Amino acid sequence: MIRVAVLATSMFALFRLTGYLAGPVLTGDQIHAIAGEPARLAATDAPVSRLTVVTWNIEQGSRFDGILAVLRDQDADVILLQEADRFCRRSGYRDVPRELAHALDMNWVSAGEFQEIGESRGNVPATTGQAILSKYPIEHAEAIVFVRQSAMRWRINPVQPRRGARMALHAQTAGITVYNVHLESSGADAVRDAQIKDVLGRDAWAPRSSTVIGGDFNNPARAIPPLMAAVSAHGFLDALGPADSRQTSIRHRHPIDWLFARDIGLTRGRVQRVERLSDHFPLTATLDLSHEER
Repeated sequence: MIRVAVLATSMFALFRLTGYLAGPVLTGDQIHAIAGEPARLAATDAPVSRLTVVTWNIEQGSRFDGILAVLRDQDADVILLQEADRFCRRSGYRDVPRELAHALDMNWVSAGEFQEIGESRGNVPATTGQAILSKYPIEHAEAIVFVRQSAMRWRINPVQPRRGARMALHAQTAGITVYNVHLESSGADAVRDAQIKDVLGRDAWAPRSSTVIGGDFNNPARAIPPLMAAVSAHGFLDALGPADSRQTSIRHRHPIDWLFARDIGLTRGRVQRVERLSDHFPLTATLDLSHEER
């Protein structure tokens, strides 16, 4: 049985690696380019006073129908997705963020982190990355590629070969600034520390605004105190409250997914434990924009 499993894994790895020879080749700029329909729904004149924000690593979006059902039930105003596939074999060649946005009647933008080698069909490149969905128009979307990377780990990975780099997707919507992050899952804490500081450092130079940073931080438990110190120094609060017993992913008893907010009144937040849809759980927070924390 073990030999069969090893053989199957080896054949799968060989299949993926052949993508370096047969598939389309994207540059870094092409991988991280912004795609989407940021204003397919018109803006409303009513002021935004309260927002429900969700962040969720959907593990490629291959369990699409279940993920859609959860997001529809949440009825969020802004959704931050990580590991959102576009045109990958493993997720049925769907454009996952676009199809979710259309089904939920939302605007959307996305940017790739990685081109997934061996996952494409024909000349259509397969990518995975972050997406922002919103009931409101989305403006000034851009990918912030982190300076510190573990790029070689992915290029030589026989099971999951990739081109690209970790990044944050930045945009403005519903009167707030959002950063959708996916930090490195391997390597030293120093890599992830540098990556979140890329976001915090950039935000420090931006005009002060109501801001949310959300996503998958991939942090070990020992990294939580320095993470909290770093975001607190820039005025951010944990939108879900104390994290002592919070579990946000299947494989970790401590939180590795976060929603931080600044200059926003916090009303309530929670983790929704949904099973067999992803290896992460969605985080939801309701934000009060009429009572900003200053």
